[in-house]
Amino acid sequence: MPMPDEKQPLVSICMGVRYQRDGLFLLERAIRSIQTQVYSNWELLICERDSNQEAKIRLSVFAQEDPRIHILDGTGTSGLPGQLNRCLKAARGDWIARMDDDDVSAPNRLRVQMAYLQNHPWAAFVGCVAQMEREGRSEGIRRFSAAPEIKDFLFVQPFLHPTLLFRRPALEAVGGYCELARCTGCEDYDLLLRLYEEGYRGGNVQEPLFTYTLPPLGSKKRTMALRWNEVKTRYVRFISLGLLPGALPYVIKPILVGMIPERLLERIKAKRQGRESRSG
Repeated sequence: MPMPDEKQPLVSICMGVRYQRDGLFLLERAIRSIQTQVYSNWELLICERDSNQEAKIRLSVFAQEDPRIHILDGTGTSGLPGQLNRCLKAARGDWIARMDDDDVSAPNRLRVQMAYLQNHPWAAFVGCVAQMEREGRSEGIRRFSAAPEIKDFLFVQPFLHPTLLFRRPALEAVGGYCELARCTGCEDYDLLLRLYEEGYRGGNVQEPLFTYTLPPLGSKKRTMALRWNEVKTRYVRFISLGLLPGALPYVIKPILVGMIPERLLERIKAKRQGRESRSG
């Protein structure tokens, strides 16, 4: 295990966990990908709620074996936004990173993203392009704009939430994550648009520093209720940004997309991703 270099800035990594899967492979893989970071001066804050007993025990063991890992009680939180806000409150670092319990950070993720923010003072946060994975199989690379603008949020969010590394003052300026019911399932979209409203901007490293786990086909992870939350969040944020009425078709886009059969939607996404990869 690399020893932290106290001369380097501390990075606080926030993870909300509600782990109810059979087997601990994904959870263990995610945490170990943080433990093997080349950039070693970090703390991993895991806010846990309603996980199965096996996962609770494993998290406790991780914390006992590595003093940089801290388990927070997520009882009573409003889902993921509340868990992440609890992590933010406990965080000691000047830099805040995100991580999910089923994804993988490349060993050089934090080092490369820290260097990016140090070399790009205009950026308040940074993500990266990512390798997509479904049930252990590669689904290609998802690419994002190097320097997204407001217009890039209209069709789809131009950042992948768990890849992000923030300058702490930016998150504090907008009050962290919104815990209103309408933000459930789209708390990241709401947060980033509020950051852009306040004049902050983000970038994406054009290097795959992350592996993102897609849900199995047919799992219905994006329910219609969550799509309605996104519609309401888009409406509220687009008003604040002065994008309406012109951007109204993009407000209802989540509902329209939800009506497309899943396999057809996957083919559309693959074709669109192919165009982005060629243009990149």
